[in-house]
Amino acid sequence: MNVLAINFMLTALMSYMGTSAKLKIYEGTKPDAGGAETALLAAAVLADPEGVVSGGMLTLAQANTAGDLALATGIATWGRLETADGVWVEDFTVSGPSGSGQVKITAVDPAPGDPEGQIYAGGTFLLGTVILGA
Repeated sequence: MNVLAINFMLTALMSYMGTSAKLKIYEGTKPDAGGAETALLAAAVLADPEGVVSGGMLTLAQANTAGDLALATGIATWGRLETADGVWVEDFTVSGPSGSGQVKITAVDPAPGDPEGQIYAGGTFLLGTVILGA
């Protein structure tokens, strides 16, 4: 597909998501598209606009550049992008750095022996590079 067309669609997606869209991370089995949520570990409120579109890619940005508070402790297995009103946009798989998830979770200074993809309640949940696109 033409990069200009992809850029247009990604810009429209940002408009659709609205102010305060979220990227949420969960523990448990990923549901079918838009299905019931499992245990919520962390949620990042996205910036307004949600990111930058360039070259057929949307690079997401977090509203609070210092991060958001992780809500629960668990191993991240899937995530969801949703509008400001909580409407489902897309689900994706999540894993630690060596896993096969579409999104990788990395803990800074994890406790020895803790599994990859572990999120800690009360810790800072900070988006690194998250890119959507072709």
